[in-house]
Order: sequence, then C-alpha cells, then structure tokens
Amino acid sequence: MGLRDHMAHMVLGRLLLARRCASEAMARRGAVMRSALLLPASQSRSVAAVGDSVPPHTRTSGRLRSVAKAGLAIVGVGSVMAMSQVMDLLHQWKTKFRIQASACRGPTEGFVEQRSCQARGAASGATVGSEEAAEPLRPTLLLFLGDSLVSGVGGQVENGEPAAAALPRNVASRLADWAGVQVQWASVGITGADVECLRQQGLPRLREKIAAYKASGSNVVVVLVVGVNDLRKMQLATYRLKLRSLVSELRYIMKDRAVDAVVLPAIRIADAPMLQLYPLRYFAAPLCNLWEREKEKAVRWFSEVKVLPFPSPPSQDRVSALFSDDQMHPSASGYEWWADSLARQIHGILAERHRSILARRSGP
Repeated sequence: MGLRDHMAHMVLGRLLLARRCASEAMARRGAVMRSALLLPASQSRSVAAVGDSVPPHTRTSGRLRSVAKAGLAIVGVGSVMAMSQVMDLLHQWKTKFRIQASACRGPTEGFVEQRSCQARGAASGATVGSEEAAEPLRPTLLLFLGDSLVSGVGGQVENGEPAAAALPRNVASRLADWAGVQVQWASVGITGADVECLRQQGLPRLREKIAAYKASGSNVVVVLVVGVNDLRKMQLATYRLKLRSLVSELRYIMKDRAVDAVVLPAIRIADAPMLQLYPLRYFAAPLCNLWEREKEKAVRWFSEVKVLPFPSPPSQDRVSALFSDDQMHPSASGYEWWADSLARQIHGILAERHRSILARRSGP
C-alpha cells in the first residue's frame, strides 16, 4: 500500500469513528427521551430535570468538540487530496514539464560598463544625492551562487542565441543603472542543488572563478539563491544549520578581505502556476512561508547578511507571463522583473553602507 492510500485509509477511519460516536450520542439521547415518555409523570419530570441540570458550559464544550472533530476531518481530507496532487505533479514534472525549459547556455560571468548620471537617471528615474555626487559609490563585484534560478532555467529562448545567466546578468545591468558604477558579475548555478550541494560543489567552483578578480577598492556582494530544493526534499531538520554554515563561509570567500554584504532573495514558489490547484494552493503558501522564516532565522546573527523580500506580484493577468512553459521557473521577462527588485534593494544596502562610511569620516 502506497503512502497516498495509507493516508486515505487513515482519514476515512477517523471519519467513520466520528460518525459512530455521533450515532451513539444520538442513540443515548433518544433512549433518555423514550424512557421519559414511558415513565409516570413524576418520574419523567425527574428525568427531564436531570437533563436540564447539565451545565450550559458542558453542552457548549460538547458542541465545540464536535466542530473541532469536523474541522480536523475536513483538514485531513484536504491534506490527502493535496498529497495526491503533489504525487501527480511530480510525475508530470518528470515526464512532461521539466523538458520544456532549459538553463541559459551563455556566459556565467560578465561586465557592465559604468553608466553616466544622465543614463542612470533616464534608466531608473533616480536622483543623485549631494554626498554621493561628491563621492560616488565604488565599483561593484556581484557573486551569485545558487540552484536552477541562478543557472537561468526558463530564461533561455529555444532555438535562440545562447543567453547569459538570466538572473545575474539582469541584476548586474539594473544595478549599474541604479548606482551608476561599473559592475562585474560571476555566477555558479547548479540545477537541483540544495544547501549541502552548494557547499560541497558550488562553493569551490565559485572560489576558482573569482581567483582572478581583484576586489580591492570595490564593493563585493554575494547573492545566495537557495531553498527550493531543500523544501522539495523536506530537509527541515538540517536546513537552518547548513544554511548558516554556508553563509558563514561566503562572508570570507575573498582571500584578502570580507565581503560587504551577503543577500538571500526570498522565493515565493507558491505563486507558480503549477501549484494553483485546489486545495493544494492552500497548503503550499503556509509551507513556503514557514521555509522562508527558517531562512531568516538562519542568518539573523550576521549583521551584514540580509534576506531580500520578494516583490509584490503584478495583476493576475500578468502573472502567467512571468513563468516559463514548465510552470515553475521564471521566464525571460520574469527574471527581468525579479532582477529589477533585487537590484534596487542591493543598491539601497550599498548606499546605506556608503553613507555610514562618509559619516564616520566627517565625524568629530
């Protein structure tokens, strides 16, 4: 018997037990009423008095227990249906949807030229403050480590030119718009990787890739995109500790210095079109929120580590355009939309750090 059948039998047994208890209670009440009708008037009044003597809070608690049992039964049935949908979706993913989106086949590192103030204002609508105009932000090195969202699954146009990694490329381009500085970027994305895989395989590859970079005089920001595959494997017991260990190593990935910031973008996988089936979507959203809270708990001890909130989704009629044909990963336009939000938040972190440095320099 499979897991789905076992859970179905378990919930069905609970429903039958609740029904039997309700039937027995009704039978006992009917027996009391029948005895009251058959007894003489004096004795029937005493039986009725016994029934009336039951405290109101006892009757209320009985009703609450009945409502609670019914609610648990409904949740149980819903969980069985959701589990059945998950099993079906996993089968469809392996046999149908996974092959409908591929990772970006282009470069995994690049360079974005410094934008002029006029170009920056035209691209982002931002204004340059007096302090930043006098001493602009330093050039920035973005280092990406993550799963299929970093390798760009869904961002490669089929039969098109090989595209650079979609998320890193777009974040670097938008950050150059916002900050008006040179932005170098390098990425290591391993499709299907969890935290342990990134620590064992991705981290050494990223160290090799950045060995030739000279980060002196530049801001260094590490973007860690992780969590979806740990959720898929239900690694709740070890996720937080392993993630904290990986973040601790990423803080000192450069040989000669610590990085300026490590950011972990929040991920709202529950918004994926594949997970919008009823009642699965009502179970997916709380579970994903729980997983993101674990991410925040893992990094709360590091002052230079931030979890970047996921942007508010657009109107419902535009959401489908943000996802690729596999109904799980972003499309090319979805990566652009997400990257714009990440670039704004990273620019805010660097600008705040820049202002604090200037304040210390001009202090008493």
